[in-house]
Amino acid sequence: MEFGELLKSFLLNLQGLYRTEVTSNSLSLPQALAMSIIPDRGINMSTFSSTLGIDNSTATRMVDRLIKKKWVEKEKDPYDRRVILVRLTEIGTSIQEEIESNIDVLGDKIESTVSMDDRDEVREILSSFQWTLSKYILDKNKIV
Repeated sequence: MEFGELLKSFLLNLQGLYRTEVTSNSLSLPQALAMSIIPDRGINMSTFSSTLGIDNSTATRMVDRLIKKKWVEKEKDPYDRRVILVRLTEIGTSIQEEIESNIDVLGDKIESTVSMDDRDEVREILSSFQWTLSKYILDKNKIV
């Protein structure tokens, strides 16, 4: 199988698992991903949209829907009033904790299917792969 095909297969499998194991009836996959990337200090809209790989207008619509659910709120950055920050509400923090817990449970389930002898190697390969992806994205964004 070609590397691109492996990436597609990996993405589809992960999406399917996240839809069934991480999300709920009130939480779509895009919302779960969005909620999971918001740090305690908040995130600016540009970083939010670029991390999710979506346009600013799509990110704005998503955040507006999350605001209606009372999961997040927007506020101006105290250091640069031109920047809009997205922060979790108390309800949003609870939802994020549930998402993270579900991700941990899913990770444990998958890890338990890997033999004890191979777990460290698999973890190392996945860490290396994540680093490679991050580096690729950073380099790509420098060019754009």
